[in-house]
Amino acid sequence: MTLIVVDIMTSIFQSIIFAYTIIYCMDKKEKIDNIKLISITLLFILISNFFTQTFGDSWGMNIFITHILALCVAIAFYRKKVLNVITSYTIIYCMIILYCVIFGNLFFEYAKGIFPVEYINYEKAFILYIPQWILLFLCLKYMDKLKHIHKFIINEGFSIVFVMTSFFLDFILTFYVVTLGEKSQLIKNFIYIVFFLFLLAIFFYFWKIHQKSEQIYKLNQALEVKNSELSKIKHDYGAQISYLYGLCLMDRFDDLKKSLKDIINNNEAIQTAVGIIENQESLLAIALKPAVDKGIHVIIEEKCDFGSIKMNEMEFYRVVSNIVNNAIKAMNGKGIIIAKSYQYLGNAVIRIENNGPKIEEQHLNNIFKVGFTTKENSDNNHGYGLSIVKDLVERNSGKIYVKSTETATEFKIVLPIC
Repeated sequence: MTLIVVDIMTSIFQSIIFAYTIIYCMDKKEKIDNIKLISITLLFILISNFFTQTFGDSWGMNIFITHILALCVAIAFYRKKVLNVITSYTIIYCMIILYCVIFGNLFFEYAKGIFPVEYINYEKAFILYIPQWILLFLCLKYMDKLKHIHKFIINEGFSIVFVMTSFFLDFILTFYVVTLGEKSQLIKNFIYIVFFLFLLAIFFYFWKIHQKSEQIYKLNQALEVKNSELSKIKHDYGAQISYLYGLCLMDRFDDLKKSLKDIINNNEAIQTAVGIIENQESLLAIALKPAVDKGIHVIIEEKCDFGSIKMNEMEFYRVVSNIVNNAIKAMNGKGIIIAKSYQYLGNAVIRIENNGPKIEEQHLNNIFKVGFTTKENSDNNHGYGLSIVKDLVERNSGKIYVKSTETATEFKIVLPIC
């Protein structure tokens, strides 16, 4: 009976720390909103105790379900900052789960084999509960440090990885619960399959990160080369300015004008952007050249032969160039455009992504309509490029999609291969 009371007290303490951490990390006010703290805490207690008591541990899946329900509660209070609130919750959750994995699964199992059975309750108290109370107290005391960790995770873009790690720890605990008792083989197989799928998802996610890092590495290499070129140009300009000053002192103004004109012409020919393009003569490279000329960095990854698609070269160029021109206008001469092409299920897929401003949700549904534009259009000269794109793609039995977030806008074109 005493152990049940201790367990309930631990759940209440956990719920308070969870709620306090979320509010402390999310709210900018110095004072904690007590009503919000009590509300979130009570909901967490309801989930952690009543749900577990109702459904028990027969499937070992209550770990996942309570985790997901708790995240839903947190999101309900901070709907506009979903990733931030999930991250703040996950910081404490990972600490507690790691504690349970290390102390609950390893130390406790080891201690059970040493001490007599009649001391099992004391073992649980001193190994499972009391150290956890100390951990939670330290979290409360050093909440400022946790807030710094929260900011670091958000700023570095580690939130998704962090959340996935917390669910991976759930899997470890679930395996432990499922394999301990005499469970049916069907349930065990189900858990193993889910675990395998989860590992695949993690592998795919990190593979995507690896691809992005390779792109950034190539771009940095190209920028280093460009910086070296610009350093040489700067040195040359220093010599040219000294020469111009000499002409001015000698009153040779005709020569001064001619030299200034030459410098201006040479300066206009210098590109500050870089393009990572394997085939400079491909249609994608030609269509994206204006972006490089405007100072936008370009990365092209081509793994598709466009000679096999139904659309002819001129139409394909018009499609890509219209999308690129829209991106150039939105990006205002700075940023990155990444163009990829590959074959998938008998189709050629072209993805053109830029890190310009987000297209608002209400505009996405109208973006391909004739005459629609977010710019000033008093002379009716704007709003036709993307409608032409959609018409050309659909005329060639293809499809076009667009999605936009705070970080990137992507156009995806799918064209059948003849």
